[in-house]
Amino acid sequence: MTQIHFILQSKGGVGKSTLASTIALKFHDKESIGFVDMDSSTKSSMRQLKFLGTSRLEAVSLLNDKEVLVRDNLISYLESLADTPFDQIFFDFGAPESEQFPALIERDLPFEEFMDMLQLEVHYHVVIGGGSAYIPSVQFLQNLYRIVNNKTTLNVWASITTFNQQPVLLKELENNCDKMGLKFRKFGDFDPQSHLGGQILDSIRLGLPLEQYSPGARLRMRKELSENINF
Repeated sequence: MTQIHFILQSKGGVGKSTLASTIALKFHDKESIGFVDMDSSTKSSMRQLKFLGTSRLEAVSLLNDKEVLVRDNLISYLESLADTPFDQIFFDFGAPESEQFPALIERDLPFEEFMDMLQLEVHYHVVIGGGSAYIPSVQFLQNLYRIVNNKTTLNVWASITTFNQQPVLLKELENNCDKMGLKFRKFGDFDPQSHLGGQILDSIRLGLPLEQYSPGARLRMRKELSENINF
């Protein structure tokens, strides 16, 4: 059964594409793992994951010819995966697509039954940002939590750099995830003001493979992949 991973958050700029890029670096040599850029506005994953090559990376738009977002386009694409060669596929959703996603799985059709019919196993990965992004990020998580029946499929990812000045808030998020029975994970402690953090973020933006990172940035990213990116 193919595993489908949805990386979601309706609040923009919290690090969804950074998480997708980091996961792609972890699995850069796994030909059985594919990635889909579903961010119609920025298409950041198409740039940042270009080291994977065209056979493992695809862009899918949920917009129609009038630039209106159509949720059913996701249903159509998922149905097309019946003969996919991949064991796992990661979807990087944009903020507008993420915003529409809860309505799709709550109103449009019984989503879990639909995925079972397609023999696709779904996992949700909700990215939470700190600072001014915290409250809207958590509100999106709470809405998805309310809708999803199988809470074991919900993973919460704290974008660490955005919490650097708010350790109490980060601890609050971790405690609340524990109470809700959700898996709490951290990623992306890359301070753009630091030497290594800046190098790593620049390398991610350029879509470089890990072997083309500078030596220090490569070692720091390997540490990130070993400690935080585990499936």
